Amino acid sequence: MDDDQLDGQTESLDNDGSYICDSCGEEIVIPLDPAAGRSQSYVEDCPVCCNPSLIHVDWLDDEVRVWAEPEQDRN
Repeated sequence: MDDDQLDGQTESLDNDGSYICDSCGEEIVIPLDPAAGRSQSYVEDCPVCCNPSLIHVDWLDDEVRVWAEPEQDRN
């Protein structure tokens, strides 16, 4: 995994998080659900370019880290 992919957005504990779409570069705001677990991964289509991304959400002590990577390798 590239360092760019590891540079996720760190959010305070509120209801929304954001990530940068790997395909189009847009910042995407998503709702956060702490009830889904401290470490979450799921696939979601970008609402701007419709390309799928694997979204990661990690709940830390008082912060949330959100980042995305392509669902599959692009050649």
